[in-house]
Amino acid sequence: MVSTVDNLQQSLSHIRDDSMAKIVTIPWSNVNYEKDIFNALIWSRWILRVLGIWPLVFPYTTKIEKILATISFSVCVSALSFLLIPMTIYTLSDQTVTSDKIKMLGPLAYVVASVMKYLVLVIRHRSIRRCIHVLSVDWRAVQEEYYRTIMIKDSVKGHVLSKFCITFIYCGGLCYNTVIPFLSRRPDNELNSTVGPVTYPGFDIIFDLRFVPAYVFVFCAQLFSSIIMFNITTAVCCLAAMFVAHACGQMGIVMAKVENLVQNVQSSHMNSKHRIAIIVNHHVQALRFSARIEDVLNELCMVEIMESTLIICLLEYYCLMEWHNNDGFAIMTYIFLLTSFVFNIFMFCYIGELLTDQCSKVGHISYEIEWYRLPGKTAVDLTLMINMSHHPTKITAGKLISLSFSSFGNVLKTSLAYLNLLRTVV
Repeated sequence: MVSTVDNLQQSLSHIRDDSMAKIVTIPWSNVNYEKDIFNALIWSRWILRVLGIWPLVFPYTTKIEKILATISFSVCVSALSFLLIPMTIYTLSDQTVTSDKIKMLGPLAYVVASVMKYLVLVIRHRSIRRCIHVLSVDWRAVQEEYYRTIMIKDSVKGHVLSKFCITFIYCGGLCYNTVIPFLSRRPDNELNSTVGPVTYPGFDIIFDLRFVPAYVFVFCAQLFSSIIMFNITTAVCCLAAMFVAHACGQMGIVMAKVENLVQNVQSSHMNSKHRIAIIVNHHVQALRFSARIEDVLNELCMVEIMESTLIICLLEYYCLMEWHNNDGFAIMTYIFLLTSFVFNIFMFCYIGELLTDQCSKVGHISYEIEWYRLPGKTAVDLTLMINMSHHPTKITAGKLISLSFSSFGNVLKTSLAYLNLLRTVV
């Protein structure tokens, strides 16, 4: 009887040991991946829903969401057309004086750029969908809590950039649409006019602004259309920040694996070649994702570079004009708007610099580890990653201009050069 009990206890102990061994060998899985994906996409989801693009880039949407997106898309197109057509007619009209044309050129350029970015977002929806799919798969496939922490840390950086972008764009834009029409000085010939002030002139061709309901409709429609343009600008910023932050997180995981390579090879029975293969495979996947980001953003960044260079130049010119007119409210509004555009282009250049720097760090980390302690010729395999880091991924504007801190300085220099040319000509 005693021997039977002893045998049973030994069997239970073996079963318990085997089960514990199985528990240890089971890899860690991210049970919170749905929450992580939701948090990573939160800013882009809301803004793209407003623009009616979200069902195009995220396949798991309901029929109600698709119907609402179709309505939102139609409203956005109508709002952009509502601004674009009268402003273009007013700017190209022979009855408009040169000073008014120059003053109208900045807002018109912003509207045209917004329309172009909106079209690019719609045309590139498949590329954006693939990037979101890769992002979702990476959050599901993360295998260690520490790696998840790295991804969350970089995702938070993307959220901070998105918040700053939204704050600057909306504050500057809303000030321009509310402060300037009512608080800035109006010409002498308009002081006794019964036409109410509007942000964008030229709508009196279509509407009788002396009629109060028509004036209220035009003013509210202009404000609503401006908010749509702000959403387009912030959508591009949020997408860029989200994708680059995720790519930086993947590069951070690669660097963490490289730093722990020597210790893991010595403490584990897993073949060193197999561990190197896992790291290289993860590095290749991160580089492919970075290349997809470049495919999504290069056209959008080209529009941003051209738009920001022209509008920054014009805003500087508007500040000088209002300085001569002693209009303090207009100067403050233009300066705030100028700051928002400078920050916007700086954010794109910072994102490009961040991705390039993160890709380059992989090579430095691969060399700084104790690679001489690796068995056999395993260390030679690290040269592949070091060579790849010598040619880091870069976000370009139309595959012509690499976005970096130096290109940010070039944008400011170019805008100043155009400002001097504009002052000389006008």
